[in-house]
Amino acid sequence: GAPEAVAAVRRAGGRVIVVTGKHTENARRTVEVLGLEVDEVVGSLFGAEKGTALARFGAAAYVGDHVADIAAARAGGATSVGVATGTSTAAELRAHGADVVLSDLTEFAAWFETW
Repeated sequence: GAPEAVAAVRRAGGRVIVVTGKHTENARRTVEVLGLEVDEVVGSLFGAEKGTALARFGAAAYVGDHVADIAAARAGGATSVGVATGTSTAAELRAHGADVVLSDLTEFAAWFETW
């Protein structure tokens, strides 16, 4: 669902920023191998630390699959979109206050287009 998610953001005139706990260069290589056209990649941040990057780019929404990603969205002033395909379940994401919980990333484009 990542290519479709990126396309939905692009159709709306938005920018796509990858903010991850992975090392920046590894994340850039992964994005490149996947063929995803993103505007920025910021790595080596975890949890609420990601909020600084999200705020710097003016992120409106942050998508993640871990409860710490909810803290990141909150710290950056973004809507938290939890995707229950990682180590955190949908129930855990909701319990930690996710604004939106999707069962997987293929649901993102439809959600985003109505947001």
